[in-house]
Amino acid sequence: MVELRIFGCPKSLLNGPCGGAFNGKCEVNENHCPWLGVLERVHYLDGAVLFNEHPILMEIEKIPSRDVKPKNSNFWSQVEKGKALSVEFPIAAVRDEVEIARVIAKTNSDLYTIPDNPLGCPHFSSTAFATHLKHFGIEVMPHLTAKDRNLTALTAELKTAVLFNFEVVLLTTGDWPSLALPSRPVFDLDSANMIRLARLIFNGVLPTKETFEVEERPRVAGAMNPHYRPRVEAQRIARKLIAGAELFFTQVVATKESVTRIKETFIELKKYINAEVPVMVSLLYPISDDIKPLLRKMGTQTGDDTFEEVLEEVKALDVAGGVNLIILSRNLDVWLKPLERSV
Repeated sequence: MVELRIFGCPKSLLNGPCGGAFNGKCEVNENHCPWLGVLERVHYLDGAVLFNEHPILMEIEKIPSRDVKPKNSNFWSQVEKGKALSVEFPIAAVRDEVEIARVIAKTNSDLYTIPDNPLGCPHFSSTAFATHLKHFGIEVMPHLTAKDRNLTALTAELKTAVLFNFEVVLLTTGDWPSLALPSRPVFDLDSANMIRLARLIFNGVLPTKETFEVEERPRVAGAMNPHYRPRVEAQRIARKLIAGAELFFTQVVATKESVTRIKETFIELKKYINAEVPVMVSLLYPISDDIKPLLRKMGTQTGDDTFEEVLEEVKALDVAGGVNLIILSRNLDVWLKPLERSV
């Protein structure tokens, strides 16, 4: 077996590309992503290693541990039926405790997701916010990225997820942190190694080689990019499955063609690993003309398909999972309108 090493990646990833190769160009320096071309040319079945594990994680894997069962949740039961609904909490629209309570009272979601300062814009700590939401008796999934967390910080966040009984944790490499503010990047681990770290910690083993008791654990989710070529994305998914991912959330899908590419990616995935892969398809509401230029800049395919047309295409997918709804608005009344329960 040959260990694959790529030089020239600004994030120094052991497993690339990340989700930030917008239209083939790196989000950091706008150069062509060095990982994309390699994954398009190299076939891992020819002898290259699919998942390059971080040396520290390889060491702590030697410590005996038991395979902790995942927490039972309503969300996961809906995922298995292919009918799950998750909603991204409106972190840009809420200002106080009253508005947080209003969101929960007026909406009905199987899972609330908490983004991790998207595009480098500071909002709230995703794990702290998720911990607070648990007091409302709802099911939560914080999004954790490596952009501004070193190994120590990631370990603390994942221990928090166990302690406060989160249902799911989404782990991704993350946007370059200085997209909005001049912040120094970290990227100690890539997304696949973050997933492996989570599975180790959720089994009660820390990078310090200490152990602790875990009765039940959160599910571990990774990201899927349906805008990459199916061959490239299938390899990215396969390595995350090897690392321990149990569920995938897509980047925003805005066309029926992108939904079709999800099917094509799963067909390609069979060449690398035989596994059923639950997927939550992320839909943006509304898909307005004024947001389309930003979506295209971020590598998201746009077209003339309406939200309803894309939703029907997602419903026709023959996979476990469901829909992850992202509503764009900084006005809470506007954000709530499509989700309010009838009284």
